[in-house]
Amino acid sequence: MRPCLCSGPPRAARGATLVELLCCLALLAILAATAYPAWQAWLARQRVVYAADRLAGSLALARSTAAARRQEVLLEALPGATGFDRGWRLRLADADADGTLAVVPLQQACLRVRLRGAGEGAALRVSAVGYSRSEHGGFFAATFALRCQDEQRHLKVGAQGRIRICTPGRDIDCGNADPP
Repeated sequence: MRPCLCSGPPRAARGATLVELLCCLALLAILAATAYPAWQAWLARQRVVYAADRLAGSLALARSTAAARRQEVLLEALPGATGFDRGWRLRLADADADGTLAVVPLQQACLRVRLRGAGEGAALRVSAVGYSRSEHGGFFAATFALRCQDEQRHLKVGAQGRIRICTPGRDIDCGNADPP
C-alpha cells in the first residue's frame, strides 16, 4: 500500500471548477457561432418552401373551384397590400366580399413574393375551365418568384393552369436566380 502524500483527509469530488465551466461555455459559444449561419439558411429555405407550397395549394384550389362552379376565381393580394408579400386571398371574380373562398396570410418578414409578367399588386384570374388569365383577359403563363434571403423558388403557372415549383439555377428550365 502506498502512503498518502496529502496533508489532510481525502476530499470527495464536488463538481466542476469555475475554470472548467468557463471553458465549456466558451466552447459552446464557438460552436453556436459557427452553426448560426447554417441555421439561418435552413430557416430561410423552409420559409420559402412553405410559402411556395401554400401558393401552389391556393392555385390548385382556385383552378378546381373555378371548374366546379363554372365561375372565374381571382387570386389577389390581401386588401390594403401592394403585393403578395404578406399573403393573398382567393375570391370569386364576379362576387363582392362574400365571394371570398380563402385567405392565406404570411407572417415571415424576409419573404418576398412577386408575380412576374404583371404589375406590382396584380392579380391572377383562373377561368371557368381552369385556365389562367391576366387582369386584361388574355391567356397568361405566370411565374411567382419567392425569395427569403438567398433562398429562392419559382412557381410557374402555365396558360392551361398547370403548376410547377422549381429552384432557379438548380432545376432545368427554371431560369436563373434573381439578383438579391
